[in-house]
Amino acid sequence: MPIEKTTARAASGPPGMVLVRSDHGPILGRRKGFDTKETELSFETLAVAPQELILRKRAPIAPFTTLGIGGPADVLAEVYTEKALQQVVSEAVRSKTKWLLIGGGSNLLVGDTGYRGVVIVNKIEHLTVNGSRIVAGAGADLGELVESAREHSLSGLEFAIDIPGTVGGAVRGNAGAFGRAVGDILTRIRVLEGTKLVDRTPAELGFAYRHSKLKENSDIVVEAEFALQPGDRAEMDRIMGQHAAQRARRQEKGLHTAGCFFKNPVLPDGTKIAAGQLLESAGAKEIRDGGAGVHAFHANYIVNKGGATAHEIIRVAREMKRRVEEANGITLEEEVMIVVDPPGAGAV
Repeated sequence: MPIEKTTARAASGPPGMVLVRSDHGPILGRRKGFDTKETELSFETLAVAPQELILRKRAPIAPFTTLGIGGPADVLAEVYTEKALQQVVSEAVRSKTKWLLIGGGSNLLVGDTGYRGVVIVNKIEHLTVNGSRIVAGAGADLGELVESAREHSLSGLEFAIDIPGTVGGAVRGNAGAFGRAVGDILTRIRVLEGTKLVDRTPAELGFAYRHSKLKENSDIVVEAEFALQPGDRAEMDRIMGQHAAQRARRQEKGLHTAGCFFKNPVLPDGTKIAAGQLLESAGAKEIRDGGAGVHAFHANYIVNKGGATAHEIIRVAREMKRRVEEANGITLEEEVMIVVDPPGAGAV
């Protein structure tokens, strides 16, 4: 991914002073800028309220990922409004500071040395129901969107029950299950393209299997609108119950995983094969390295069993990929985004 940075006005103090908080302690200080290895981050230009933006210096990334892995970011910014997000990115562009965007932190592996730049955590979480349509902020939990649709007897999101992550991440990767995908029910996507907010249609974003054009650039999902259909609550509950039970058999609650590590490969004739089945037949469930290992019930999940490092996860993934290629001649493609320094160290 590309580049970002941060700034805000403090709750007290003169304009241009930023309130910096720590996950593990009190306020670290108020200053006009942060020095990073690449440039100085200025906090003099952003005009946002304190509740719109929280900044932390040298904060660990691990608590913001479902794998529970990731060293410190030079600066970690939590943005709660599109205005704050837009201004943070604009400052990043101006100062040429590297950035990484995180939503729910699934489908992501961050290196043990952290991130030299700014990590932006998207906390734009609004949900609005208008007739048969739901508008959701990109930082909203996907499960809460599914539950909101259920509460209003709006059908179309049943397939997404228990898919981890945020709305923005689901849109970017066209998340799906049971033959359906998020891109099937979208009508409008609000995107930050560079420093400008733009509304796009699904056709413009080129949704395909676990893919959209958003994965090819640095554009950020800000908001999405879903078109649903009036449904029967009892029938919706039946379908969601079946899907949830099926997922429960392969997902233990409380485990630290990134979700499916590899995409399901598609053969030249269009046939899709489950990566989990290929991995299981290749004996992947026995693979272990330090605190990392393949899930006992789902061979496409890598689990942080406690204290795993990013490099241990990567070595497990490499062995999984090698075994499938050796057994079936199929090269698996990662679904999880790997962000390590140097980048070549994350090659699977």
